[in-house]
Amino acid sequence: MEATKSEVTRRDFFTGAAYGTLGLALGLKGLPRRAGAAEPFAAEKPVSTVVLVRNEAAVGPDHQINAKVVAEMLDAAVTAFSGEADALKAWKRYFRPDDTVGIKFTRCGWMTVPTEPEVTEAIAARLRDAGVPAARIHVKDYGMPLKECTALVNVPSIKAHTLTGIAVSVKNYICFASGKLERYHGDGSAKLGETWLLPDVKGKTRLVIVDALRPYFGPGPQLNPLHRWDYKGLLVGTDPVAVDTVCLRLCQVKRNLFKGEEWPLSPPAKSIAAADTEYHLGTSDPTKIKLVKLGWSDGVLI
Repeated sequence: MEATKSEVTRRDFFTGAAYGTLGLALGLKGLPRRAGAAEPFAAEKPVSTVVLVRNEAAVGPDHQINAKVVAEMLDAAVTAFSGEADALKAWKRYFRPDDTVGIKFTRCGWMTVPTEPEVTEAIAARLRDAGVPAARIHVKDYGMPLKECTALVNVPSIKAHTLTGIAVSVKNYICFASGKLERYHGDGSAKLGETWLLPDVKGKTRLVIVDALRPYFGPGPQLNPLHRWDYKGLLVGTDPVAVDTVCLRLCQVKRNLFKGEEWPLSPPAKSIAAADTEYHLGTSDPTKIKLVKLGWSDGVLI
């Protein structure tokens, strides 16, 4: 696939939506750095890379997902992200045969925009190719055996969310905080970054792979089919904050285009900025995000 690489400048990143709109969406005010927070997720890198791959054939006219095309897209994105020339070598950079891997997808029973099974199936197949035994690959939303897992793959969908503003990779670990969900839905869900620092979670995420095949950009909890579109994409990275910042940008641009004016998320997605400034899980600064775009460019928006 043809690739274009661009470091996302503030001018580029906010084209099509005012800086103030996205700043509000991120909840940038009132988030001082927290004493004793974890070291930045991508502290060793001055720039966080996010790979976006799209293919026009990934989703059919009836919204049917093409599993073969999705698997090819996944390989293309992971290969480009890793810098390897060979897909299997790329996967082996992140996973070993002695790993126990949890593939954490999204299946919210309330706002039903689940991770497509074709995405998780393609990930599991590649893990097996990399030598991880099928018995040590756990594809779950709730009930993940975290103590057993040596590695996690965070595989969310993209959706605007009534309680968190937007739900992507930072929010995807909320169910790991069993019995404490109410704690993470207050104040714009600014505390969601804590879930990445739980003892059985911290440091285990090898890849973030976002299902951007059919994102949802409208309000909820009742889903309006007019607010879901076939974007036909996947995003890959290791910095969950950078990945979510790109997804937030995509969702905000789509909202503005649909409305014909600025249409800020409500509530603001404070969890993304807080995951950076309070919990140091990665960067939400667009000048420190390099977006690599592969494949189909029609309607890419970012």
